[in-house]
Amino acid sequence: MVNKIVILGLLLVLVSCQNNAENNNNDAPAVSENTSGMTELERKVDNINTNAGDLIVANSLSYQHNDGSTEEVFAYLNLEQQIVKIEEKFKNGKQGDSGVRFFYLEKGKKIMTLERFIDVKNRGGKFRERVSFYDKSGKPFASKERITLYEEDLEKIEFSAINPYDCSIETAENVLNQKGVFSTTFQGFASDGPIDYLIVGGPGETGFASALAVQYADQTTNYLKSNQERMVDSPLLVEFEKMMDERKLEFQVLTRVEIKK
Repeated sequence: MVNKIVILGLLLVLVSCQNNAENNNNDAPAVSENTSGMTELERKVDNINTNAGDLIVANSLSYQHNDGSTEEVFAYLNLEQQIVKIEEKFKNGKQGDSGVRFFYLEKGKKIMTLERFIDVKNRGGKFRERVSFYDKSGKPFASKERITLYEEDLEKIEFSAINPYDCSIETAENVLNQKGVFSTTFQGFASDGPIDYLIVGGPGETGFASALAVQYADQTTNYLKSNQERMVDSPLLVEFEKMMDERKLEFQVLTRVEIKK
């Protein structure tokens, strides 16, 4: 089974700049009176999810860090090539938190975010679901959450209103755009039996890395392999596909690599 990957490049230019700082806005009231606004946004989100089959899916590289952290992001585009939903799968190796964040967008701004994750840092490993609603400027005006010991019990628990919470989209954007610690610089090769893997990622100890199986060596891969030490941290342009092996394990296959000038 092969899933074609849409190369993202400048895709996130469609998402306008906004305040990405995560905060609890402790001075803001916990209960919003704008229930009609929340209902309208939930209706828009339901419409996006209902028509998910009509959306184009763009998949980022799958990244890992030495501390056990992982990141992978999916962008969902409508027929007008506008991003309407972003899904971020994450694990924080240091804190232990792991789960998924959904960002729903309209005209490049967040309208609603939904997080489902194991909250080790603040809730001692309990499952937490948090939903935030945003005004036309992209600022949160209401949030709600529910917390339980077991994930399967989340749907049985009512939401409680909390202070408006701004769920940051910054990491997801950086993953999609291959920026910062998620950039695709050359980090060397690794081998697993007969298969060589091209390793790309952000430079230095803070960088995340991603491995791509090299099925067909070409002039560029041969050059990189012959000049590994000299080419470390050189920026690369990579294209890839997702594939399944006979064990139903997913892996990334390099389809094209180019050394950026």
